[in-house]
Amino acid sequence: MTRFFRQLREEFFFPVNEENLRVRADQLRARLQMYPTMMGGQALLSMLFVWMMWDAVPHAALLAWIAAAYALYAADMLGWLLNRHKLYTVQECRRWHIAFTLFTLAGGLVWGSTALWMFPLDAEHQALLVMVILGLSAASVTTNPSYPSSFYIYALSVALPLVFRFALGDSRGHWVMACILLLYLAVVLSAGRDLGKAFRAALRQRHENDALVEQLTRQKAYSENLRQQAEMASSEKSRFLAAASHDLRQPLQALTLFSEALSVRAQDPDVRQLALQIEKSVHALGDMFNELLDLSRLDAGMLTPNRQHFALQPLLDRLYVDFAPLAQAKGLACEIPASSKQPDEDAVIYSDPFLLERVLRNLLSNAIRYTEQGKVALRWNRTAAALKFEVADTGIGIRADIIPHIFEEYYQADNPNRDRRKGLGLGLAIVRRIEPLLGCKVEVSSEPGRGSVFGFSVPLGDAGQLAHPFTITHSRHDLNGTVVALVEDDPDIRRMTAELMTQWGCRVVAGELPGDAMREMDLLGLRPALLVCDYRLPRGMTAVHAIREMRQQWGGGLPAMVLTGDTAPEVLHEIRECDAMLLHKPVTPARLRSLMHLALHGG
Repeated sequence: MTRFFRQLREEFFFPVNEENLRVRADQLRARLQMYPTMMGGQALLSMLFVWMMWDAVPHAALLAWIAAAYALYAADMLGWLLNRHKLYTVQECRRWHIAFTLFTLAGGLVWGSTALWMFPLDAEHQALLVMVILGLSAASVTTNPSYPSSFYIYALSVALPLVFRFALGDSRGHWVMACILLLYLAVVLSAGRDLGKAFRAALRQRHENDALVEQLTRQKAYSENLRQQAEMASSEKSRFLAAASHDLRQPLQALTLFSEALSVRAQDPDVRQLALQIEKSVHALGDMFNELLDLSRLDAGMLTPNRQHFALQPLLDRLYVDFAPLAQAKGLACEIPASSKQPDEDAVIYSDPFLLERVLRNLLSNAIRYTEQGKVALRWNRTAAALKFEVADTGIGIRADIIPHIFEEYYQADNPNRDRRKGLGLGLAIVRRIEPLLGCKVEVSSEPGRGSVFGFSVPLGDAGQLAHPFTITHSRHDLNGTVVALVEDDPDIRRMTAELMTQWGCRVVAGELPGDAMREMDLLGLRPALLVCDYRLPRGMTAVHAIREMRQQWGGGLPAMVLTGDTAPEVLHEIRECDAMLLHKPVTPARLRSLMHLALHGG
């Protein structure tokens, strides 16, 4: 605990000295680079906020507020323009720290004050105010990870007045809203702190790598020895990235469970709507992590194709249901024929249905993302032995010199500023890795300004051997009476997971270590039907050790599931070799329940 508060104090007060000057200067420099984006975004949001609240708040108050806000933005930008290059000495860095602290506090209080003296009376405008404040708090995570002091000051000064305003309410709904906002603020602060730690570790790693390059230059005579040192540094970096992924997934898994519980228990419609919005944000974060996870699993050789003969139309119906609303929201036509419009409903193909769907989803998602007008279409042509798919759009198109690069990791042709609303740039990289598993090759043709076409072929199937990969055959109460041994070191996740499984009809015995669960099972005279373990456990133990210990007690064929945030290939191989089902955090309750049934019954 003492170490935690010491680290928190250092992050908040941001001490600068000769020893840490290079890292501190880089942290400040990274924040200064974001200044135009931050100020421009806040200026635009201020105008939108006044427009949204024009009918709910006195006009004089709104005009006075926006005048104060723009005066602050102007002063802040003027200081940036005059001094943005002064970051080379300890004194200059300290002056920037003071300036950041004052302007960040002032900016946060400008927005926080809206909850105290411009709080609307009607529920609709209250909801709009809540969304703006939550958005500003969450945005500070992505704009300030390099400089945690500003993040803490801004998030607290923006959100706490709103929490205080709801706490003053005289209804239970207001108190519930205040508690939800406090929980959200705690999660945002925790996530921002983790991102800040990862950013600072990356800076230190970069400077260490720079020093290593200098050393390599000076010691060319010892090239082989230095090559081994570089490989060791690369290995350490990979381990760091794997650990960072785990540390970020752990609170995200807890947030997934909490948001699910909140959605189920919320009675007030406004609270339920807010819970659904939080759940959507959690799922969006999970999608980004899952893109990274899919890439790691493909690189590790963890995915093997399961080819089968299956009808094409159910897959197309799923794609239409998911992507037609996204296209229509942008004003695009979406040509993915539904069953009632499809003249070739009896088409059967031979492939892995889930990998094929992932390829089509990634291609459709890219097509919608880079198309602003016109249409997006999924079409196909039948040949004697194959079905050729084409995903076409009328979007921005791709220059011929860029096409060879679009399948590279993190490459985005029309996103030089790394706008995260356009994804991570991994969709086509995942498609390229799935190609050899499906035995196909995605070809690209494009004309800048007119659109693009991505095409590939899959073999036709045999209707006499038809499988139904998208049919769910088990009932809603299929886990009733199942005895589960749950091993999880995080007490909050352990408690929430046990409560969810109990709601599904399971009898759960949970513990921090396998020995805890085994002793409780013996006392109750029970034998588990399923083991569910977190990968990282206390005392240097992993889920692999726990599963071996419990199978030795209850039998080697006992089904097991491992939940982990690690993406390192060696971890994935280790879990696979112990014959356990692998689930990557964050995992939704619905997916956990479905895969528990699959582990128990194999279907």
